[in-house]
Amino acid sequence: MKYLELKVNLPKEISEEFTEFLDSISVEGYYEILFDSTLPRPASGEILRDDTNIQVYLGEFDREKELKIIIYLKARASGNSFIESRIVETKEFEEAYKEFYKPFQVGENYWIIPTWEKESEISKKVHAESNNVILYMNPGLAFGTGHHETTKLMISRIEKIVKEGMSILDMGTGSGILSIAAAYKKVKEILAIDIDPNAVRATEFNWAENRFPSPVDFKVLEGGFDHPEIEKKSYDLMLGNITYAVISQNIEFIKRIKTNRFLFSGLIIEKKEDSIKLFSEHLGGKLAYEEQFNDWIILEWER
Repeated sequence: MKYLELKVNLPKEISEEFTEFLDSISVEGYYEILFDSTLPRPASGEILRDDTNIQVYLGEFDREKELKIIIYLKARASGNSFIESRIVETKEFEEAYKEFYKPFQVGENYWIIPTWEKESEISKKVHAESNNVILYMNPGLAFGTGHHETTKLMISRIEKIVKEGMSILDMGTGSGILSIAAAYKKVKEILAIDIDPNAVRATEFNWAENRFPSPVDFKVLEGGFDHPEIEKKSYDLMLGNITYAVISQNIEFIKRIKTNRFLFSGLIIEKKEDSIKLFSEHLGGKLAYEEQFNDWIILEWER
């Protein structure tokens, strides 16, 4: 099977908006190249850039979505974006991101190790430190590599507030990274939900790659906030690394979730006040914790 690969260069300031657009038109997959060694270093000598590259994958003959992407870039970043395309085989499509996904630390003790790096020297070194908690991940094309600010905020907070014996609801699980991070805290049960079947498969794979310190009643299902399985149980904590748009559109379902504690990330700082107002009006309760990382914020809400 073949795919149409688009390498898109665009300003960082609209990258989140662009990926939301990609979600809305249901592309086969995408990922951001966080550091591209093939690009020249800026004249200033700094590695950080104002632009970013996002690799997008479509069906081999899906010219309609390709045209929509081109029109989007012309409308939002005319003269300040670039796109090139090529046809790739399935193996290239699935393996391309591995070049840019290496072991790294999140929070105080968590380490994200790609499944194909299990026997690498850095993996052995991380293993040698007794306090390290290792999450083996193969995100594939599901959201949740751990690199994004929102995921780092979530994992760092999970490290501090998730306790043994908890029941967790993980909405928009992506690669399953947050569920896996929580499972290493010896929680009792986790229900993970995602509307993307690729995310469900990625989560199942990643869960099987990890070895947890105690048994966890774990289930991952395809669906949204209206999934009937959600209302069957109560939860000590709901995890939601999802955008404000998705949260606001589903707030009526969210308020019916049987929990008194929510952890929301995926929020840009400009949406902080809107989020607080939304939660106050529909969930009741109060803001228990907040933290900002670059342009992103995490809000812990209690009712």
